[in-house]
Amino acid sequence: MTDPSPLHALAMNLTAARETATDAKVERNKATVKRMLERLSAGDVGGFTEHLLPDYRRHCQAMPPELQEIRGRDAMHEWLASNLIPFPDYHEALEMLVGEGDFVAWRSRGTGTQTGPLGPFPPTNERMDLVIIGMHRFEGDKVAETWTSWDNLAVLTQLGHMET
Repeated sequence: MTDPSPLHALAMNLTAARETATDAKVERNKATVKRMLERLSAGDVGGFTEHLLPDYRRHCQAMPPELQEIRGRDAMHEWLASNLIPFPDYHEALEMLVGEGDFVAWRSRGTGTQTGPLGPFPPTNERMDLVIIGMHRFEGDKVAETWTSWDNLAVLTQLGHMET
């Protein structure tokens, strides 16, 4: 077997360098998602939203129609802060992270006790435990867009707002 040509060796080195850079970017993005959820669980909404682009967009069909798409970092900050009223003890534990290219998908478990009103629903002091799945799309080192979902009927049932 002969040694590869210098051009072939250079191409192989460039390919390996590109793959290493891509892997490093994916790992940085995954670390950002982990930090975001840690900050949110600590009640630090700003620590979550600082990782969003100003024109960020969030999509979630589990929400009422007016909240199925949230546009803008500030609007997301306001919405997240409003969630701490019914669930001041909210905690989101990361269970899985998967990254590829500019995308990071996650599965997490959100828990909290409803001690304040949740839209039209009065406080019940009941606890929710829900599975959340989602995916963030990054532009550079910031999240540009998110798709997320959970079983909102299961949450309302756990909180005592729906019959089983």
